Amino acid sequence: MMNLPVIKCSGQKQSSLETLVDYIQFLNKQEKSLQSAFFEQLVDGLVYELYFPEELKVAGKEILPHIGELEPITDDMSEGEKLAVIQREFDRLYDPNHPVRNNLETLDSVDVVRIIRDALKK
Repeated sequence: MMNLPVIKCSGQKQSSLETLVDYIQFLNKQEKSLQSAFFEQLVDGLVYELYFPEELKVAGKEILPHIGELEPITDDMSEGEKLAVIQREFDRLYDPNHPVRNNLETLDSVDVVRIIRDALKK
């Protein structure tokens, strides 16, 4: 683990990851497994993009350029308001025609992603 490089991110990457983690934590308390699983898959995809940006770009599987600005949830929102924000973002990104969903579903076509996922299955 000491040889594993840690990628530092900022700007939209950091903001998107933080917002997605907030969504996942909230959804796990609400037992919303479909949405939570999708957002976890999205975080995984963004991590692949952080570590292998050129490979994903060459394969046309970039995610970050297609996410847009994710609406954050805040402590001053009610649970209903938080759920509404998350549901809107889920509906937008999970749409079968949205490039984020399409790229997530076909990330295995990128050699490095497939190799890592296969290794994790063992």
